[in-house]
Amino acid sequence: MRCTAPDVASFPANLPGRSTSVRGMDMNNPQDVGAAFWAQILGFTISEEPPPPDSPLGRVRAFVAEHGEDALRDEHFEAAREGRPLLP
Repeated sequence: MRCTAPDVASFPANLPGRSTSVRGMDMNNPQDVGAAFWAQILGFTISEEPPPPDSPLGRVRAFVAEHGEDALRDEHFEAAREGRPLLP
């Protein structure tokens, strides 16, 4: 699951090579229902699908797939949001 707003890039919990316990939203779980409701109220889009490759989040995920999670720094998120190249 990822939540994104038009001008906000969030760091995904399910990057390649990272073990995670993140699961899809269960609409029978009151906590998931509440999270989905407030995310939508705040203008976020909830999606189970990978982000588009040309989005800031898609570019960060591609960088991590190529260079590894250890190469990722705060500057990369800034560059992705601004549309600049992500340099190792």
